[in-house]
Amino acid sequence: MPLVTTTILLPDPAHRLWPLVRWDGRLCDWYPGAVAMTVAGHGKGALRRLHLADGATLLQRLDHVSRTASAYSYSILHSPYPVADLLAQIRVQPMADAHALLTWTATFRATTDQSEDTVRRLYDDGAERLRRLLVGVPP
Repeated sequence: MPLVTTTILLPDPAHRLWPLVRWDGRLCDWYPGAVAMTVAGHGKGALRRLHLADGATLLQRLDHVSRTASAYSYSILHSPYPVADLLAQIRVQPMADAHALLTWTATFRATTDQSEDTVRRLYDDGAERLRRLLVGVPP
């Protein structure tokens, strides 16, 4: 199974970054192509549906929320991406000088030769959109 990890040091403290990336956060502000989001349920098993600009939807399930760290893991139940059995984690760690480290990781079963590149590009684009949002540049 491929493993894709995107890590980026962001120019804001973790307490400012977390509301953007948490499970019920502001994903439409930075997730590539997301135009609307709904969350059904609370805690483990909650479902999140992202509607994309091209009309596709992603259905994700919350698998775990850390009680001690700003982190959660989720599975993709339905997606337009060329992957299956995707399990992802988003983690925000406070760093020195009021910065935060975002780590976004996924393992999955590739369904095409482009699967790994697609996920890597999605994660890198999302991290860059977050950086731009935090420095005040439109994503």
